[in-house]
Amino acid sequence: MATTSFFFHMFICTTYSPYYHEQDFQLITNILEVVEDKVTYTNLLTYGLDSGVPSIVKRVECIYDSSGKTMYSEKAKNDLVFTLEFMNSDFTEPAQSSMFTLDSRIHIKAEVEQQDSESLQIYLQSCVLATSPDLPHASQLHTVISNSGCLTESKEGNSAFLPRRRPSEILFYFQASALGENIFLHCEMAARDPQSFSADIKACQYMKEQKSWMLLDHPSQSYICSCCDTGCTTRTNLVPGTTTQKVLGPFAVVEPQNKTSGTFWTAEEELSGVPVWVVVVTVPMVLLLLAGAIATGYYLCFWRGGRIGYRPRRDLLTKY
Repeated sequence: MATTSFFFHMFICTTYSPYYHEQDFQLITNILEVVEDKVTYTNLLTYGLDSGVPSIVKRVECIYDSSGKTMYSEKAKNDLVFTLEFMNSDFTEPAQSSMFTLDSRIHIKAEVEQQDSESLQIYLQSCVLATSPDLPHASQLHTVISNSGCLTESKEGNSAFLPRRRPSEILFYFQASALGENIFLHCEMAARDPQSFSADIKACQYMKEQKSWMLLDHPSQSYICSCCDTGCTTRTNLVPGTTTQKVLGPFAVVEPQNKTSGTFWTAEEELSGVPVWVVVVTVPMVLLLLAGAIATGYYLCFWRGGRIGYRPRRDLLTKY
């Protein structure tokens, strides 16, 4: 796109004289949105005056006619290839198991295959955990991502996006919850130009320390995420082939095997209703007492009796 100069027109103070600010179009951080045959570039223009005087912030929109051209017109002919998979804890390779312990982190990678020389960036519009591969027939649902890219679980639970390694993939994790042993992750995925993000296609996560939503790719434009708590617009006219629905699963969430409850011995280690520690203590004591009784009897009947010259009376031996 050629560099274009244009003017922002602002009235300041009480004078009628306008102030013109000239800026090369490509040097401004823009939000690109394509709706039908219109291309809209949006930005917030901030003008800081002297200290103590509030800054002037203006929302600027530049709307252009796209002359009937649609983004990704070539992609519409060949559907993009999307993947969704479990990853290990450092996202270096696929996970070796689809069984996770309760409250552990489940790591997910979503990716779109790059085609030709055109760069694409992937977004997750929604992700829902369900107890069935057929979402309408699931008995339990748990929302992870909603509102066209808001990571809801980052506010209500333990979840986060990771910084992108490349535009074509997005990494995130969420905490394993107890939904059973047959769980499915349903995700709606979309791909767009890396510089194109708006309220209806974005990646937002909640920062608990700041108590606010943050845009993953452009934190300075995080105002786009303000709709995450109220409800964001949903685009219905995306180019065919640039979106898809993926289902990942089944996977299971189970209780930790060595979970304890404040004592050393667990319920599984009990024997016939009697704790193992009782058996371990009682058996040696019984054996010790038995050994003591045998030793005492031997001492009284044989060893001690022989030393004091005890002999049975002969008449008692021959009487009968």
